[in-house]
Amino acid sequence: MKRISFFAVVVMAVLTSCSKNPANATIEDIQKVCDKEDWGTAKKMCEGYIMKDKSNPVAFKLLGDAYLGLKDSAFAQYSYDQAVSLDSSYVDAMIGAADILMNSGNAPVAIKRLQSQIEAIPDNAKLHNALGCAFRMTDNDNEAQANFERAVLLDPNYTLARKNLAIIQIRNRDLEDAVLNLETVIEETPDQADVYNYLALAYVYQHKPNEAEKWFLKAISVDDKYLTAVENLAFHYELGGDLVKAKKYYEKAVALGSESAKEVLKNSKFSNGKQNKK
Repeated sequence: MKRISFFAVVVMAVLTSCSKNPANATIEDIQKVCDKEDWGTAKKMCEGYIMKDKSNPVAFKLLGDAYLGLKDSAFAQYSYDQAVSLDSSYVDAMIGAADILMNSGNAPVAIKRLQSQIEAIPDNAKLHNALGCAFRMTDNDNEAQANFERAVLLDPNYTLARKNLAIIQIRNRDLEDAVLNLETVIEETPDQADVYNYLALAYVYQHKPNEAEKWFLKAISVDDKYLTAVENLAFHYELGGDLVKAKKYYEKAVALGSESAKEVLKNSKFSNGKQNKK
């Protein structure tokens, strides 16, 4: 007979109880459900909690997370704003609201709100990183870089801000610093495929094709369904004249759903059977 530990039974009973009566859920219960991305249950639990206690900003923030997971950005925005109205220093809720504004094409509004919040909380790395993202979406690379630099200065271990800084540095062709920042991110979080892809791009712009190839391949080894790296590597091989390898990765990109790669492969140089091979 299969044995079930007493602890597992107790945990299962507690979660089942909360699911049947969401009003009994604690903030900790709701957080656990959010961590599992069970957004429908999380929404019900948050609503049940808020029915009893409308003064807890964390409940509204988690409700915002649940609505966002359910792709209801309007109610997510409202919930995040409610959390901030209850706690004017609740940075995670501020950033949640700003992200929604940015993703809905309202980056200028996000900039104004974040600037006002930074006036009240001037030394918060997360707020500066979010403001940098908003400026990047409006193509203001100088302000974006300044805010990412400020975020990294405030928290040198904040890898997301350091990665964002490196991306801007690549765009501005500040390539040596970009490479250093990306290498630092890799030391902290070695399993992010997009970081290897950006590192490869930095080497492309430095005219170091072998290094670029190495890091594109690393990105794909970390995530073999990472379409951006696959397409980039295919194009890298094409530019270098290795049409055999280029075709291989364009075909892989097509298998991953790339329409642009499908169009590239229609070119006669990939279909005449005479691809160059290094």
